[in-house]
Amino acid sequence: MTQRSGYGKNSRVENEEESQEAGYLSALLYQWMNSIFKTGAQRPLYQEDFLPLTKDDSAFFLTNKLQAIWNEERDKSEKNGKRPKLWKCLFKMLSVNDLLVIVFGQGLCSTYLLLYPLFLGYLVSSLMSPETEKNPLYYICALGLCFISLVGTFGLHHKGYRSELFGIRISSALRGLVYRTVSTLRQTFCSISFSL
Repeated sequence: MTQRSGYGKNSRVENEEESQEAGYLSALLYQWMNSIFKTGAQRPLYQEDFLPLTKDDSAFFLTNKLQAIWNEERDKSEKNGKRPKLWKCLFKMLSVNDLLVIVFGQGLCSTYLLLYPLFLGYLVSSLMSPETEKNPLYYICALGLCFISLVGTFGLHHKGYRSELFGIRISSALRGLVYRTVSTLRQTFCSISFSL
């Protein structure tokens, strides 16, 4: 992606059609990316070519959410006499929907990794036997290999997508929290040094 002149806000106005969530089929097949792929095939992509971020993916929202969870964890830990744990706060930022997609995607991928060698081994051993006949089970086995590959690939890609999206959200929220803390400490330090 090339940039014209530094960072600029996305100039596209978010309308109702763009702000609505993608349907199940569109999300499953990543169809919401088609317009970006078409534009990228014709010319270099610029910032205004991309869809605007949703409110839930903005750094401000994610930082506020992590700050609220951290304050709650800190208050709870002070009552119990324990140290607050940041990793607990990070796991609380994971939504149920994201968790389901990651776990279900991992399950599909594991099923693929388990069944694919079994189907392939059966098919190869059957075809290498000296008495090969036209057996409809061979066709079913070949179709099963195709179906298992398709399902495993969907699981792998969606698990990876949601995991990376969660990592980006966590990274953004942590950076915002660090910047807020440093800014607060700097203001405190400046006010102390001026009072001296």
